Amino acid sequence: MDIGINHLWIIVSACFVFFMQAGFVCYEVGFIQAKNVISVAIENILTFIITTLVFCFLGFALMFGPTHWGIMGGHFWLLNHLTSAHNSLGYDFVFFELMFAATAVTIVSGSMSERTRLLPLLIAAVFLAGFIYPLFGHWAWGGLFVHQYAWLKNMGFMDFAGATVVHATAGWVSLAGIIVVGPRKDKWDTDGKIKQLGRSNIPFAALGTFILWFSWFGFNGGSLLQFNNRVGLILLNTNFAAAAGVVGATLTTRFFIRDHSYMEAIFSGALGGLVAITASSDYLQPVGAVMVGFISGAVVVLAGLFLEKLGLDDAVGAVPIHGFGGAIGTLLLAFFASPEFLGGQSRMVKFLVQLTGVTVNFIWSFGLGLLMFYIIKKKVGLRVTEEEEEKGLNIVEFADIYSWQEYLKITHYENLTHDLNGKIQLQNQLLQKQARLLMDTQEQERVKLARDLHDGVGQSLAALKLQLGIIANKVRIEHKNSPLNSQVERTVHLTTETIEEIRGVLFNLKPDILQKKGLDIAIEVLLKNLEKTSGIQFEFNRLAEFPVWEDTTVLNLYRVVQECLTNILKHAQATEVNVTFTRLRSNLYLFQISDNGRGFNTAEVHVGLGLSSMQDRLKMLGGKLQIITEKGNGTTLMMEVPYEG
Repeated sequence: MDIGINHLWIIVSACFVFFMQAGFVCYEVGFIQAKNVISVAIENILTFIITTLVFCFLGFALMFGPTHWGIMGGHFWLLNHLTSAHNSLGYDFVFFELMFAATAVTIVSGSMSERTRLLPLLIAAVFLAGFIYPLFGHWAWGGLFVHQYAWLKNMGFMDFAGATVVHATAGWVSLAGIIVVGPRKDKWDTDGKIKQLGRSNIPFAALGTFILWFSWFGFNGGSLLQFNNRVGLILLNTNFAAAAGVVGATLTTRFFIRDHSYMEAIFSGALGGLVAITASSDYLQPVGAVMVGFISGAVVVLAGLFLEKLGLDDAVGAVPIHGFGGAIGTLLLAFFASPEFLGGQSRMVKFLVQLTGVTVNFIWSFGLGLLMFYIIKKKVGLRVTEEEEEKGLNIVEFADIYSWQEYLKITHYENLTHDLNGKIQLQNQLLQKQARLLMDTQEQERVKLARDLHDGVGQSLAALKLQLGIIANKVRIEHKNSPLNSQVERTVHLTTETIEEIRGVLFNLKPDILQKKGLDIAIEVLLKNLEKTSGIQFEFNRLAEFPVWEDTTVLNLYRVVQECLTNILKHAQATEVNVTFTRLRSNLYLFQISDNGRGFNTAEVHVGLGLSSMQDRLKMLGGKLQIITEKGNGTTLMMEVPYEG
């Protein structure tokens, strides 16, 4: 009966640890930009698949098989000959250890998010699951399945559930990865100050943290490999360390790193405490677990700051949490473990043994990780291009355009400085910008209207005036006293006035409706007029109030919308057009114009369609234009416009 309960507990705990994969997805997705969330989620699924196959059929034998010179295992290739181990746990143990391997592999891909190609990460997953992780695991845990020599274990090295074996291994490989791949684009500004690149969903990251916290009960509780009266203590210690980790991290942030976010400290502190207690949750009393969690929370925060000072960019904090958190938790075991678990060694001797294991782990994991990523970079390529990074890996690797639209809604322009002198300087710059903008706008209008006058109506009316002049001369000669003569004279005079009025449009740079009703009403009237003349169904969605822009800005925006709609009439063959105006942030608005027309290939269109004119106008305003289109699937133009009110 006891054997059955033990097996059930291991299987249930393994399922807890499997649930960590969902936690990692939520946590990582919450902390990165929306334009990369799909990429991260798919990476996690694929790395788990790779780990399942590679670790079970290769890595498990290297880690737990009969040892060769104490360096590597064997014999259990493809999970054959497991019954020869005379171990009652059998496949239950394989399943449990697979989840630990999957945890290590998943951590690495998260740290390198947002700028690393998918294929190199999958290649790295193969080597990590099949070689780097299982070999170090053999040195520390090689005797768990087969009673045999494991040299680190025999020295007295202790790591109950894998703070070093699992987490620090992954953390140091992650460190190697972020060094080789380099920081994300624009992570540091020209003055060397770190920039916040944006996060897609912090509540989602909070959900991920709770899922990981929950799953850790299986991670630590199941590592006992049996169900007895110590399980409760293990779970309590795990929970105490996580809570104390948050306290340690937030206090460290408050007193030592005042310009950092408490939010980050809450997340990293909880996970750092969980990682650290993984080494010793079975060996400590609750007070000791609180101390381990508190110290590790502080260390994780300081380690994150240290990496930033070195210019290293860890997208999700994997290196501080798992690398430094795992190492400090393993070392603290020597000082807080109950004496009966020290194996007859003094605390100082135990500390030196633990330090040896941590050092060997760093040299092995970081060294091989550095070599692995360097070779991958040279042979396969590791990083996406700057253009691809700007677009986001969702589009580059999975052709998902909807996440790009979501990304545009959460990106923002830099806030104005709060320094008074800076405000005055910025105000002067704004006035100068408005003056230049006015001149540029006038020139744009003059050039456009002059071209239209010359190429279209102007030439036609000039020809009409010439023809009427010829007719008038003929009437004067042939019908001197006829009423027809005066009618012709009036017609010629009216035509001349009309031409002059059209030429005067060059100096009428703002339609009356903009002056009287404002931009929103002007666009609404424009859409109604186009609907009457074209038969196309137009819909105008105002999801926010229009801000009070400068007159020149209003005119440019009206012209951009007008030109976009004109292009749709001429080229799109659309039946429906949707114009949406919304506020992305307090200082950023979005015009989105979508049609259900035939679309086009942007790579094939370099001129025409008014794209250059629209882009020029938006550039003058400090905004930008994004085109999402595909042949046969319509076109969406998204125009970001800043508001400096």
